[in-house]
Amino acid sequence: MKKCIFFIILILHSFLFSQIFYNFSQTETPIYSFQMNGTGSLAYPGIQEENFKISVNGNFKIEYIDFKDDIYTIKLIPFKTVVKIGEGIIENLSNSDNESSVISTQLIKMKKNGEIIETEELKKGLISLSQLLSLLPAFPNDLKEGKKWKQKIPAIEFPGIPMCELEFEYIYEKKDLFSNIKIMANQNINETRKQENMKIIFSGKNTSKGFFKFNEKEGKIENFNGEFFLNLGIKYDIPSQPEKRTETFGMKILLNLKVALILLNSQKQ
Repeated sequence: MKKCIFFIILILHSFLFSQIFYNFSQTETPIYSFQMNGTGSLAYPGIQEENFKISVNGNFKIEYIDFKDDIYTIKLIPFKTVVKIGEGIIENLSNSDNESSVISTQLIKMKKNGEIIETEELKKGLISLSQLLSLLPAFPNDLKEGKKWKQKIPAIEFPGIPMCELEFEYIYEKKDLFSNIKIMANQNINETRKQENMKIIFSGKNTSKGFFKFNEKEGKIENFNGEFFLNLGIKYDIPSQPEKRTETFGMKILLNLKVALILLNSQKQ
């Protein structure tokens, strides 16, 4: 009788809940196109606000390196990249298959459910795609229709400027062999961080939304579209010597970005 109850519980659990995994293999190399386009601004006290356009587009491929202890090691290689900040073209490799020198090539360790546990820059650049990767859904074990969960990611970085964490809510919906995962944020930012003898205070608002389409059979993201708006104030409290007083320096960052990711194909090995 106890065995029957146990098997009934197992059957009900498998019917009501599911587990979704990413799938990478040494027999194929997925290739994605990505786009990050929008506007930004930086403002400092006593200095006129600087407004600029942002355009970061191109492709990247994901090379399988290893799978051990339920953890994938993969390499993300950006190529055919076009990077524009303001009116200046930082890089244009649209007619070349060479690796980007502006966007980092990265080694990534990822659990099967999509949780990224480690990233390493193999070829450093001014821009990292680690924030985009951190947005990937890390599927919980007890996945069912309407399941909600939260993930935190680092904010999009400016060179030399520390950034706070951003929090997003994910909602799972099942559509045949595909998952539709909505993400949204309506986050009030209030974070204080200590860095050596300096205190950094973040305040502002993260208002964002997006949509992933995930192929459950293939274990791959098919596409993503999102809109991100970040209004962030950063204040630095710095001890001044020998006066032994605290000096305050602040800045304000505005970001309004549209982000898209599309699976183009998978190269067979």
